Amino acid sequence: MVKDFDFEADKLHEECGVFGIFSHKDDVALNTYWGLFALQHRGQESAGIAVSDGKNMFIKRGMGLVANIFKDGLQGLEGHIGIGHVRYSTTGASMMFNVQPMKVYYDGGNLALAHNGNLTNAMQIRKKLMDEGAVFNTTVDSEIILTLVSRSRAKTLPERVADAANTIAGAFAIVISNDHELIAFRDPYGFRPMVLGKLDNGWVVCSETCALDLVGAKYIRDVKPGEMLVIKDDYEEPESIMYAKTKPVHKAHCIFEYVYFARPDSVIDGESVYQARLNMGRQLARETKDIKADVVISVPDSGTPAAIGYGLESGIPFVEGLD
Repeated sequence: MVKDFDFEADKLHEECGVFGIFSHKDDVALNTYWGLFALQHRGQESAGIAVSDGKNMFIKRGMGLVANIFKDGLQGLEGHIGIGHVRYSTTGASMMFNVQPMKVYYDGGNLALAHNGNLTNAMQIRKKLMDEGAVFNTTVDSEIILTLVSRSRAKTLPERVADAANTIAGAFAIVISNDHELIAFRDPYGFRPMVLGKLDNGWVVCSETCALDLVGAKYIRDVKPGEMLVIKDDYEEPESIMYAKTKPVHKAHCIFEYVYFARPDSVIDGESVYQARLNMGRQLARETKDIKADVVISVPDSGTPAAIGYGLESGIPFVEGLD
């Protein structure tokens, strides 16, 4: 029974990856595939792509790696708006009905969502919605956002999304689309990363700049904490809405993005991940001058830039010591 399910163990963990694209001239599904491929390090449990052609929304999802899920191609995913998701492996149950993007049909038509984050008030909101008669098909907190959007009485999708975004709390970077608009928004603290990129004939929003590089998009800027971008044209600048009713005094970027989660060739909030890790290694060497060692070895490979920095600062050679 739902009431006996361990939602805490199964909730979507923070290290997922999201990708969104709006373009009438580019192959949206293929670009989303490559974007997810670049973000594969952020989640190896499942992946999916949802694409809209303005009238219909098509979706393909599965368990496993991006290359395996779409090994038979991207047939049937035609359109000009696409969103994709890779999910991080968790200790909770791994079930197909929790795979994203999630898609519903509401009074405004098709609606799909991909979420990277962790809602701290998910259980309270879910209980309230269920008491009011809402029905849930998954055990992840992301579905709560779709339910809030669909139940909002605001007139436009951006207004409905703003209502939902101001109801939830926690860390989130989310892409959501109907058949006409692509919306991306980030939590008021900026805890989870999200960037905006420009194609020759469209726009891209995603978790890391490494995905922009692979699809040939130019990095424009990071989505601001508490900001919503509304994209509905290939060339017109996305509409920027500072939706957050409450603005935190300080930002709260996740340090583990720089330490472990992100790819070293990405840039997050203006900081090179590689350079940040290199500087961390240098600082560690300054704080441990009494340690006398023969070599510096990284464990695992994500620690290589830090190990190189440690070696450069300490004068101890960096070598590869593990297969």
